[in-house]
Amino acid sequence: MKFLVNTKTMLTNKNPRSTKKEEGKSYLIIFVVVSFILVGVTAWVIVNETVDRRPWKKYQRQFYRLEYEKVKQNYEKERANFESPDVQTKYRETKNNLERAWEEFKKPSIQNEYKKLSEEQKTLNNELETQKFQAIVARNENMEKEYLYGKTQSEQIRREIEESEEKGKEFTAKMKDLEGKIAPIKERLNDLKQDVDKYTEELDVYTAGLERYKAQLKTFRKTRPSLQVYQTYMEDLNIIDRCMSCHVGIDRPEGVSTEQPFTTHPDRKLYLGNHPPERFGCVLCHEGQASATSSVKKAHGEVEYWLTPIYRGKTAQASCIRCHNEGREVKGGESLWKGKRLFEDLGCHGCHETTGFGKDKNRMIGPNLRNIQNKVKAEWVTDWIKAPKKFRPTTLMPDFKLSDEESRAIAAYLWQHADEKKTTDEIPVFHEEQLSQGDFLFEQVGCMACHSYKKDAERGFAPNLARIGQKVNYGYLVEWIMNPKGKDPLTRMPSFRLNQEKAHLIAIYLIQKTSADTITEAMPDVRWLEDKELSQAGDALIKKYGCFGCHEIKDMEGLGKIGTELSAIGSKPVTLFDFGLLEKKILGEAGLRHFTENVGKARREWLQAKLHDPRQFDEGKYKKPEDRLKMPDFGLKEEEIDSLVILLTGLREEKLPEKYIARLTEKERAIAEGKRFIGKYNCIGCHQLDLDRLHLAGDIEAVGMIKLEEDAGVYFQLWEDNEKLGRKAGETVYIENQQIRDRKVAFGGDIVPEITEYHVETEGLVPEEARVFAPPLLYGEGKKVQPEWLFEFLKEPSDLRPWLDIKMPTFSLPDNEATGLARFFAEVENESYPYEYIFETKKEYIGAKEAMLPGYLLAAKRLFESKDVNCILCHVKGEKMPEGDKTGWAPDLMLAKRRLKPAWIKRWLLDPQSIQPGTKMPKFFREGEFQDYIPGTPEEQAEVMKDYLMNLWE
Repeated sequence: MKFLVNTKTMLTNKNPRSTKKEEGKSYLIIFVVVSFILVGVTAWVIVNETVDRRPWKKYQRQFYRLEYEKVKQNYEKERANFESPDVQTKYRETKNNLERAWEEFKKPSIQNEYKKLSEEQKTLNNELETQKFQAIVARNENMEKEYLYGKTQSEQIRREIEESEEKGKEFTAKMKDLEGKIAPIKERLNDLKQDVDKYTEELDVYTAGLERYKAQLKTFRKTRPSLQVYQTYMEDLNIIDRCMSCHVGIDRPEGVSTEQPFTTHPDRKLYLGNHPPERFGCVLCHEGQASATSSVKKAHGEVEYWLTPIYRGKTAQASCIRCHNEGREVKGGESLWKGKRLFEDLGCHGCHETTGFGKDKNRMIGPNLRNIQNKVKAEWVTDWIKAPKKFRPTTLMPDFKLSDEESRAIAAYLWQHADEKKTTDEIPVFHEEQLSQGDFLFEQVGCMACHSYKKDAERGFAPNLARIGQKVNYGYLVEWIMNPKGKDPLTRMPSFRLNQEKAHLIAIYLIQKTSADTITEAMPDVRWLEDKELSQAGDALIKKYGCFGCHEIKDMEGLGKIGTELSAIGSKPVTLFDFGLLEKKILGEAGLRHFTENVGKARREWLQAKLHDPRQFDEGKYKKPEDRLKMPDFGLKEEEIDSLVILLTGLREEKLPEKYIARLTEKERAIAEGKRFIGKYNCIGCHQLDLDRLHLAGDIEAVGMIKLEEDAGVYFQLWEDNEKLGRKAGETVYIENQQIRDRKVAFGGDIVPEITEYHVETEGLVPEEARVFAPPLLYGEGKKVQPEWLFEFLKEPSDLRPWLDIKMPTFSLPDNEATGLARFFAEVENESYPYEYIFETKKEYIGAKEAMLPGYLLAAKRLFESKDVNCILCHVKGEKMPEGDKTGWAPDLMLAKRRLKPAWIKRWLLDPQSIQPGTKMPKFFREGEFQDYIPGTPEEQAEVMKDYLMNLWE
């Protein structure tokens, strides 16, 4: 105890002032500060979590509020409509009718009959269900016995199977009997309650919308929509797509607002119907940083260094080529496909290696220059090389910004490395009548389908001939018209099989018509074309600018492409794009301070600038002549540049998993390939390949031809039966404009209006009659002609319609292209390809028919030649031409056996108007007709006549 006291005294006395100091110190300020910091941090965490890091919650709340308001507006609108005097009058009238119907139905006599029939129906239904069950049991037992019989081959089991099958027949007979008894009872029950059901349905129509929106409002009030993250996980791409967390209504049938992110997807059925978000997400088409949810800019990928910022508007079409890269154009990607066609037409792949382009080995981008001496006038060459668009504004040839000396050097090389001149430049003297004949031939042979000679004409399929007389030597032009491929084997221009006289007439007409503006002056001195030193300089310039990428030039064969490869330019780092001294200017115009702010926009802006002015990036920089930019100026329009930028943006270095690639079926690939050949040779310049299509209210599609347009509507001739309109093929219906939701005008037949107009004006024909002088409509061609014949016809066209001035030219198609076109026409009509067995021409087939009906073909021959039918009155038959007006002539029947499909012939004979409304071919085969020649029905008579035509020989 003493020890403890002393110890305490020692501890206390060690520092007698310490207790007072401790007692005087306060921690209040520290606690207050720390408390405020803690509260502040907590508040910040709550705000950051609920607002800053979760903006999608705000958008979802706003969306659901807008959705509720829209439903409420629709409800009020429906209620106002329901409470309107007219609707109320009709509603009360229907309600009264329903009450009277119920009173009638509740009469004792009707109720007794209804209850009696209902009980009877119930009894029969129960019996029917019993029979069905027993039949199923019997069938299962029979299957077991069949299995045992297969293993044992027991006669006992076989007899049991036969007995079981007899029982099955008994069950089937009983079920049919019961169903037969139930049907009239059911029909009578419906009759008894017919008016009640009818007026109940009518009454429901008035309140259906009101009740639907009322139920939706009730659901909204009762159940508050939950706020949550919506995401799609694409495991094979390792992508989490959360775009729909903000764009929660993007896949709704109707938007609640026109503003983002509350609207629905544009053309939702097309885009989301084929690319459901739960499979593709949004990022595959629109890019962006799809997993980000903390801010709009981050979600859109519009942040520093993000390599795939969002695609907005039509720029999203750049993504189409990621999956749709097999050649078929898809709806919704029009700008992309326009860019692809332009890329091919301009020959960009001539300088730039680009995967997927330049595959056609049967075509050169530009004309062959090995025969330039024969082809063009010496004084024309230099001016063309220096400024091609000055001579022909619509040319695809770009401007290389060459000096006079450089242009001369290139011309000298081409001139000295060309084939020796063999044609004459002397133009013979022609009188006015021959010029008139040349004019007629030029228009009627079909030149206008591809060419124009109007100076202000838009760019067409083939070069504008407005100044051809100032360019081409007369002798060469004659030879070219006679045999284009003899001059340039890779040209797309066909041979019209014209003799020398007609070729001279067309050539002199073109020379005279297009040389009017030529200034008569002394011929310039062009001896420099033979200067060897100038030619050497031209050699270097041609190799520098890569002229051989588009043209065949002697001694330049096999040289490589001079431009940068573009196969993956859409994913090329922006750091590798040379902005020169214009980076600040170009990016500033796009609202960017530095390319890292938005890599995608920076890339697109560079491409835009490059296509606008390819060499502007050299401005203000010192470069040696050989190092300066070489890309020429194509003089592109804004919409053309936009399309090319979309295409180039989509060319990326990536490989998506197979499940995302839209692989074409063999049929789809054949159709896509056929369309490519049709575009290559401009078949639609002469032939109409499709019909007009009107999409009407009520999901109705009308297929046919617009015959007459008026202010309020159109007169439309149907080419297919239309059940919804209640009309048959061949009938003309009047359709009001307000019914038409969309119209798709038939494509092709560009030359048809000019030909028909000529015959209307010069011969006084009506347009329907004049149409026979134009190239034939090819709609339904695959159902009509045999593929083998079509292949041979495309390889070597023959004169099918001798009365036409315009003829099918000879394109000298390679086998693969002729095959592709023949298959195209078959595939689009779902016809078999490549082989179809035509048994009607076989001796065995005809022999069997003759055995059954002696004189089978002889009867058809008698009808064929009779005055009642007299087919050769209109049809060409071999060398024999019909008599009378050519507007009534028809194709050669001697070709039917090789050209036409038997099934088509029969359909045509039975009802020509159902295949080609407006045709002059009458409907011969009707009930009771021609019994003296071929007894039987119209179908049987048409069958006999079809077999005769398939065996018609001289």
